[in-house]
Amino acid sequence: DPSINRLEEMVAALYGKDAALYVASGTMANQIAIRAQTHHGDEIIMERTSHPFNSEAGALAALAGVQVNLIDGKHGIMDVELIRPMVRTPNVHHAPTALICLENTHNRGGGSIWPLENIRLIREFARSVNVPLHLDGARLMNACVATGLTPKDYAQYFDSCTLCLSKGLGAPVGSLVIGSEEFVTKAHRFRKQF
Repeated sequence: DPSINRLEEMVAALYGKDAALYVASGTMANQIAIRAQTHHGDEIIMERTSHPFNSEAGALAALAGVQVNLIDGKHGIMDVELIRPMVRTPNVHHAPTALICLENTHNRGGGSIWPLENIRLIREFARSVNVPLHLDGARLMNACVATGLTPKDYAQYFDSCTLCLSKGLGAPVGSLVIGSEEFVTKAHRFRKQF
C-alpha cells in the first residue's frame, strides 16, 4: 500500500534507520523484533516490570522461544552495572544472552524516561560483548516531548526500535518495527508468520 510504504519511509528517516515495517500492534512489534534477533532457547535481559514480560500474553516464550533474565530497576530504569554481571559468557550449560531490551518511556515505571547517558553506557557495554540492544519505544514520542530530544537521538544506540501509533499519536491501531535493512527483512518474515 503506498500510504503504508510512505509511513515506513518517514518513520525510518525520523529514527535515522534504514527501514521500518508496519505491524498491527505494539505487542506484535516487540515480539517480531525480539524473534528476529534471537533463536529458540536464547536468553534476553530486561527490567522486571517491562511490558514484553508482563503484558504481552507470554509471547516471549510462545513466539520467540526465549527465556528472560529479569533485573530489578528503579522505576523501570536499569544501570549498566546491573546488566554487566547478568550477561552469560559462552558455556554449554547456559542459554546465551542474545538481546538486551529497554523500554522508554517505561509504562510500569510511571512513565519514567531513560537518561541518555544510561542508554549510551549500556550500548557501549552491549557492543563490547556482541549483544544487540532493542528499544520498546511504544511511548518514545512521550520521552521526546518531555526532553526535547528526537527519536534519532535515542534510536542511534539501538539495533531495533518499536513505535506504537496509538500511544499519544492519535491512531486507533498500528505500530512499527525499525532498524537496518537486513533486520527489517528478517522482521518481515516473522510478521508473516505471526
